[in-house]
Amino acid sequence: MSAGSGVHQFCRVGQHAFIGGYSVITKDALPYAKTVGSRPARTYGVNTIGLTRRRFPPDVISKLKRTFRYLLQSKLNTTSALHEIERDRSLICAEVEDLLQFIRTSQRGVVLRRGSRRAEEVMADD
Repeated sequence: MSAGSGVHQFCRVGQHAFIGGYSVITKDALPYAKTVGSRPARTYGVNTIGLTRRRFPPDVISKLKRTFRYLLQSKLNTTSALHEIERDRSLICAEVEDLLQFIRTSQRGVVLRRGSRRAEEVMADD
């Protein structure tokens, strides 16, 4: 969690998640993801740098990236995306299962809004 970030009470922050500076989290922040922003917070994909630093295998990071594509970039709603992820047997690993379980057990909902293209470019410059 970066400086000045706030997380609403009863919200969960998933394991290995990255919360950007001065972000306001009002829903559950996904594990293994980068979540940044305040009106509202948005998910920008996999926390690749953090996972690499923690020595996650490259194939696991690749599976997480493909899973987040279903969740963030497809035109599917969350329920349909979860169903498609489960059907795609090449994605299944312990980390993806943890992510799916986190989403299913959320009481407040999860941050699934995709970040804007401009914001992604700014984050890439950092």
